[in-house]
Amino acid sequence: MELREYYRDLVPVLFRNGFSNVLFFGLRGPIKEHLSTAKTHSAHLVNDFICGGLLGAMLGILFFPVNVVKTRMQSQSGGEFQSFPKVFQKIWLERDRKLTNLFRGAHLNYHRSLIFWGIINATYEFLLKII
Repeated sequence: MELREYYRDLVPVLFRNGFSNVLFFGLRGPIKEHLSTAKTHSAHLVNDFICGGLLGAMLGILFFPVNVVKTRMQSQSGGEFQSFPKVFQKIWLERDRKLTNLFRGAHLNYHRSLIFWGIINATYEFLLKII
């Protein structure tokens, strides 16, 4: 097995995670400022959940086409190595060159991201306060 086989999906993962992290941590503060002021511990947890959930869901939708390409690249082990642009073009053609078709299944990812990132953000903020 060639060395680059181990890094088959590295480009989409770095692209998605890099930009997602910058946006997530950059927008957390401004979004939290627009939520009502929390006076109790449970209200802080709810605000942190809402902030993280909304951001995670938004970023999940924004980067969903990148995830589609990443998943396709991961599912093709062995054979000729295909670059991110080549796989994207193949998917684009398979999905009739329509942007909306690139988001097929995004609603499931949205709900998963909403719950997952809400929990992660609330836990993160909780741990920051007790450490």
